[in-house]
Amino acid sequence: MSRSPLHLLSKSFFFFFVSLFFSEAAVAQDPAALLRRAERVKQAWPEVVLSLRVTTTKPGAPPFMGTFAVEAKGRDKSRIRFLNPSDAGKSVVQVGDDVWLLLPNTKNPIRVPKSHRLEGGFSAADMSRTNFAEDFNAVVERKDVLDGRNCVVLRLAAKRGKNPSYPVVRVWIDEPEGLYRKAVFLVASGKTARETTFDEYRAYHGVLSLAKMTIVDELRPGITVVEYLDYEKASLPDATFEPRPAL
Repeated sequence: MSRSPLHLLSKSFFFFFVSLFFSEAAVAQDPAALLRRAERVKQAWPEVVLSLRVTTTKPGAPPFMGTFAVEAKGRDKSRIRFLNPSDAGKSVVQVGDDVWLLLPNTKNPIRVPKSHRLEGGFSAADMSRTNFAEDFNAVVERKDVLDGRNCVVLRLAAKRGKNPSYPVVRVWIDEPEGLYRKAVFLVASGKTARETTFDEYRAYHGVLSLAKMTIVDELRPGITVVEYLDYEKASLPDATFEPRPAL
């Protein structure tokens, strides 16, 4: 029995939309594509001056609150300036894996590890702009609902030749919005080192950006809340990141 042209056309459209649905579903589950989409928030600020408020609580110690100005260029250059009056003139400079502590009235910088805790438990590594898409291979582990949001959970393992602070990371990416919502950082033994939740995003100067994150340190117990008060696009000369006291 012959088919009408209308029937054949309808059938063709049916198979077209079915194939389109499954191709989009495959893209949605491509871990590399999920990471690239989530990274867009950080990539919107290639050179930036950040204003931060950091609050840290540790067992048996009073809470610490500090304000900082962070100048960052690319992924591997930053200068953290301490703004509390008691820390006037103090800063930390990071270039790649090299980190220096600069103290007022001291001529020579002090080389410290990237994990060196600043006052209150905040560290230079907390400001490292790790690009999960570039530094890690990813696989989809499962789906999860986190704070009412449908998320894809990815397990990340450091790529050959890359040396991130933690070799294995598990991340939760909000499927509808394509935003990081949580990251669990693991040491080589598989033990959890820290857990970070990305609590709030909002637009600064018209650009969607991270507004608040909470870091729970499992190895040295403590909780650090980082509030991003403002972002300013900047053109930062490389001299900004030389390990010498700021003028």
